[in-house]
Amino acid sequence: MGATMNQSKVVLPLVLILSSMVTTGCVTQDTYAGTDIPVSERKVDKVSAARQRIQLGLTYLQKGNSEQAKANLDRALAFAPNLEEVHIAFAYYYQSVGELEKTEQAYRKAINASDATGDSYNNFGAFLCQQGKYAESEKMFLKAVDQPLYTRSASTYENLGICSRKAGKISQAKKYFAMALQYDSRRRTSLIELTEIDLEEGEYVDAREQLSRYHRVAAESATSLSLGIKIEQGLNDADAVRRFGILLLAKFPQSIQAKQYRASMH
Repeated sequence: MGATMNQSKVVLPLVLILSSMVTTGCVTQDTYAGTDIPVSERKVDKVSAARQRIQLGLTYLQKGNSEQAKANLDRALAFAPNLEEVHIAFAYYYQSVGELEKTEQAYRKAINASDATGDSYNNFGAFLCQQGKYAESEKMFLKAVDQPLYTRSASTYENLGICSRKAGKISQAKKYFAMALQYDSRRRTSLIELTEIDLEEGEYVDAREQLSRYHRVAAESATSLSLGIKIEQGLNDADAVRRFGILLLAKFPQSIQAKQYRASMH
């Protein structure tokens, strides 16, 4: 997932939230003789059994075994057909194997589940943004932040900013990035996005301040140093341009940005 930026920019991802469903490493469980059904499935309630199957399914998917992933997700669905997490997991599965129509259907089932949370709306919004369905994507993101007990508002407002920028709604994007920073002042993506927008609009002083804020919370990168060069060029500060250029060449000599800077010096 990502926003379309200018050519020198690293593509930034939309934030997909899978909560605690995805696990790393192997999942091992005791099974009944002659079956692959975990003992726990006969001891716990159906929701717990479904969550175990989701966990197994997504673990298989991470390992590239889509057949076993689907088999476990189908069992999860049989245990708890109305559970939000089941449908989020199916959406993730279908998107991973390129079944986009089924991905959308799974997300719609997730947001219509009786236990639907902001995570479903956020993830569906990210998917819709990827498909270029910007208006509906915005609605899903806004529904996410309106959900009771939702704690990931900063990520979702950042997603709104990225998607609005992709849609060409720059003033709206700036508003959403600013809201993301109100929830979390250290959001690196929001800070670098605002820096780029200010630069593109010729607001060099504002861009300089945004970049300074970014460098207070994030390490210098080829992208950020290149932005610094462009900002200081706009402000006609040759000494500052040189300082950023020296850092770029010293820290990231093989980067595209460094090569572009070298070429501009001749």
